[in-house]
Amino acid sequence: MPVISPPILVAIGILATAFAQILLKQSAQHAVLTTPWVGFVGVAAASYALSFLLYALILKHYPLNKVYPAMTVAQIVLITLYGLTVGEVVDLRHGLGLLLGVAAIYLILA
Repeated sequence: MPVISPPILVAIGILATAFAQILLKQSAQHAVLTTPWVGFVGVAAASYALSFLLYALILKHYPLNKVYPAMTVAQIVLITLYGLTVGEVVDLRHGLGLLLGVAAIYLILA
């Protein structure tokens, strides 16, 4: 079985969680328990399961107090970028919050 490097595990974990959130947003466009809703929610659940398993592996390599905030802010940034592509608005306060989050991660990881 090939070994995946810890930074790649982190990147995949971030992407899997952000993908799950985006799919849940897509599911909200459909009536509950319709075929499209079940499909979006099902794939989102699988993506969350993958991210959960990856996170367990990630914690073998990184301290919890560093990797959790870094992954969380990265997920928020990705989800915000997706939101911008679908027409959601990021106001000045939201943008400033994102910048402060990125600065905080820099300080935590430096």
